[in-house]
Amino acid sequence: MSPLTRLHDYLSRKDCPYTQFVKYVGTGVIAVVVDSFIFYLMAWLVLPCLKSGDPVVSILEMLGFAIQPVDPDTLIRNFWIIKVCCFIAANVAVYILNILYVFESGRHKRHHEVMLFFLISLGVFLVGTWVGSILIGEFGWHITYTYIVMLTVSVLANYSLRKFVVFKR
Repeated sequence: MSPLTRLHDYLSRKDCPYTQFVKYVGTGVIAVVVDSFIFYLMAWLVLPCLKSGDPVVSILEMLGFAIQPVDPDTLIRNFWIIKVCCFIAANVAVYILNILYVFESGRHKRHHEVMLFFLISLGVFLVGTWVGSILIGEFGWHITYTYIVMLTVSVLANYSLRKFVVFKR
């Protein structure tokens, strides 16, 4: 048996809660990479919502790239639009990875499972993005710091709700 086959077999086991959480975090990292890549690419090139002082802006400026300034209302609007795009892409990726490597499917019929998965994700997303809008608009937080707070809360809330509501334990 090849090392890749053994690794796949190990990762496909879903019976140990400790490795399950580690795998959940790992699949979450992949979803975060998808989300972040889409978010920052769109925030920089498609629907500007980055501002000076943001750590990612500093890196882009050091590399010689320009950032288009936007007014606060446009920034918040663009932030929401981009987060919707990211939500869809990241949740499709993480659902597939969760089924393959983390949780046991079958508590609900597949269409109910998918619906619950996305409804829970949507609820966490809406609350997180609303809080993010407040942190950005009212408190002047940079996108990157807001993003880190939203990400941390989302991981904990989504894991708990997916484990105990959507999938078999």
